[in-house]
Amino acid sequence: MSRTLALASRRVEGLSGAVRLILAEARAASDAGWTVDVYSEKLDAAAARQAGARPRRIPRWRWGSGLKRRIFAALAGRAARGHDVVHGHGDLLEQDLLSLHNCVHAAHEAATGLPLPESDAVGRSHAIQLKERRFRLLAANSKLMKDDAARRFGVPEEMIEVVYPGFDESRFRTSDRARLGAGLRRELGLTVDQPLFGLITSGDFEKRGVTPFLRAFAKTLEQVPTARALIVGKETRPGPYIKSAEELRIADKVFFRQPVSEVERLYHGIDVYVHAAKWEEFGMTVLEAMACGLPVIAGAKVGAAELLEGPAREFVLDGLSPEALAAAMTRLARDPALRARLSTSGAAAAAPYTLAAHGRAVLSLYERLLKK
Repeated sequence: MSRTLALASRRVEGLSGAVRLILAEARAASDAGWTVDVYSEKLDAAAARQAGARPRRIPRWRWGSGLKRRIFAALAGRAARGHDVVHGHGDLLEQDLLSLHNCVHAAHEAATGLPLPESDAVGRSHAIQLKERRFRLLAANSKLMKDDAARRFGVPEEMIEVVYPGFDESRFRTSDRARLGAGLRRELGLTVDQPLFGLITSGDFEKRGVTPFLRAFAKTLEQVPTARALIVGKETRPGPYIKSAEELRIADKVFFRQPVSEVERLYHGIDVYVHAAKWEEFGMTVLEAMACGLPVIAGAKVGAAELLEGPAREFVLDGLSPEALAAAMTRLARDPALRARLSTSGAAAAAPYTLAAHGRAVLSLYERLLKK
């Protein structure tokens, strides 16, 4: 008799890393003979079917952040009841396996220095799930996330498993650099020897460290005047960042772009990837950049930086001052041989963490839950 799995998330459509992970989990379970149902308000039914799952759309309530979350939790929770394993991605109040993709309390504190307001709907939901143990097992994206859940909410460490996200190995690979990278550089008007620093994100420039990146890039230009910077992301209020580039007198050397579906084309045109986030639960773009063979500069509070090894650890920075970032950026801009070594080691470190490997790791948690 087929085992049954319910996967639940308010959004299973679009290009986000969380969506790709959910579909990889569905595919792994389906390939193993499970019957998989995906419950969501915003649902790419075709993508769910392609992953071997049955799409189950939950009616969407349009008003009130907290209210619509509670309504989804109630409706999806009721629909998922009776499955052998229920896997919630942060939007249910009862589940066997809970995957959280963000630590809103820690991220807010890192960005503002202040506690998250109690009125925050996501924060309230997460606090209920974690404090009241509304799960049997918690899958954390990183050791950083595991430590925060244990310290902040008292979740016993034996109830937490670190399962790193994965990248699509058919899209993010070093062998495509020569084929894909030249197009971006032509579009930006760059020569082969002009170092291009990049920061790519789905959005939220404040969290992802665009401001310190711009300040550090301005200092880097004092040492490497031919360098350029590319910032990609959907930001609701881009004006302050564009104005910051103008005030730093670097606006003509920084390219702002909207996200694109073929993001791998961007990685292959960049020379160094910079992720100056004060706090990032994982950071899929860091892993994708590593898989494409990019040297990475990242903050120590970025979960994906846990994967960097050897000499690459020198570019995992405890301090994200413009001076510290600029020193790392300048060093890599001036040393193509070092960039080449970090390219090889970074790609090797990323290699085990594919989407398929993520799906298999989560499947092993499902099997473990069945035995409890």
